[in-house]
Amino acid sequence: MGIGVSIHYPRTAPFLATIMLNFHFHKYKYGKELLVDCFKLSEIAGRSISMKELHATTFYEIFFFLEGNGSIIFEGSQLDFESPAVLFLPPARPRRWNMPGIPDCSLIIFEGEFMESFLKDHLFLHRLYYFGNFDCAPVLPLQSKDVSYFRDLSDRIKDEIRNQSSDSQHLLRAYLYQLLILLNRNYADYYQLKGNLYQNTNILKFKDLLRKHIREKQTVKEYAELLGINRNRLNQLCHESFGKDANMVIRNELLQSCKNELLTGNKTIAEISYEHNFSAPSNFVRFFKSLTKISPAVYRTEYMQIDND
Repeated sequence: MGIGVSIHYPRTAPFLATIMLNFHFHKYKYGKELLVDCFKLSEIAGRSISMKELHATTFYEIFFFLEGNGSIIFEGSQLDFESPAVLFLPPARPRRWNMPGIPDCSLIIFEGEFMESFLKDHLFLHRLYYFGNFDCAPVLPLQSKDVSYFRDLSDRIKDEIRNQSSDSQHLLRAYLYQLLILLNRNYADYYQLKGNLYQNTNILKFKDLLRKHIREKQTVKEYAELLGINRNRLNQLCHESFGKDANMVIRNELLQSCKNELLTGNKTIAEISYEHNFSAPSNFVRFFKSLTKISPAVYRTEYMQIDND
């Protein structure tokens, strides 16, 4: 298969009885290094989608569900979907599947480096709405007229991988680039996203900086300084792109980082609070409850209960 797996055992704790699985990309599955793969879900039955254990990946995933339905617990919320649909999952996001069986589904996985180095644009994948976490579900329902087109394009990727020649890397990047752009166009139309995401490099840099520095930097002033703009301009850009001010965008990113740590089960609530620059665990609990209406401990427990239902 195109996926390797490592297992992270959480510290002994009464609130968790699961293990955190991390799937890594198998770069040398086909001999020479290749950072993209395409296959049917039936080929990896029991290794990812049929598992109910909490797990994450180090690579991007695009699922093309052609038949069946199911749900996924993703970033603390249950997301239901019906075929035909596309599901987009970025790296390092904990998830659990709830599927009645193995559906008719094709899967494309790739390392970010595969596209970013080719385009010389480390922000490219952040420009895509479905990977950018812009308050819309990472699911795109497909119309019947689109199903055959996207299936054909994914089949081309799969065929090229199985029958490689000296220029296959170039063609695979071209196919994947075409697929990513067309899916982004359909996604933007479906969710009526009208922002200037492609043109606004500062917003993309802001999102990238948030992911890198959210544990130690949590004010509008700090990020405005990193971007070389004033706070008013950053607030204006956030309102235009997200419909909310910069402080709320920062708070949401901080919340998501804390949620991800809670779901891995590797750290105590006190450890998570200090690692995210809270002066005391009580302040972390207060912050968490202000945005979710429940405490971090309750959130963690409820998430684990969903898995056991």
